[in-house]
Amino acid sequence: MSLDYPENMHEFEDKFAIEKARHPETTREGLMKQVIEDAFQGYLDEAEEGHYDTGKLVGKEIEVYGLKKELLKKIKPIGDSFEADFQKDGNQLMWYLEDQADRVAREFS
Repeated sequence: MSLDYPENMHEFEDKFAIEKARHPETTREGLMKQVIEDAFQGYLDEAEEGHYDTGKLVGKEIEVYGLKKELLKKIKPIGDSFEADFQKDGNQLMWYLEDQADRVAREFS
């Protein structure tokens, strides 16, 4: 993808260095959570052809909420956590997030 949506740890470390320089309070954990949420949301918006539903990383799951803030679905990570999945194989996680976003779009659109 890019520094906007890092797909691997090398790209993530580059993004982290830039964000840390701009915003010293930035943490790796916080940025990792944001990267995962942003990637899923980007795939979801693309699959739904607009921003209709919202995905949030809550604990170890991504919770997907509809327009009326109702919980539509919970998505589990491949392994122990989305963060660990990203660190192990970012590309695999991105394919998984894209697939899950497509499933949400088909199920709830």
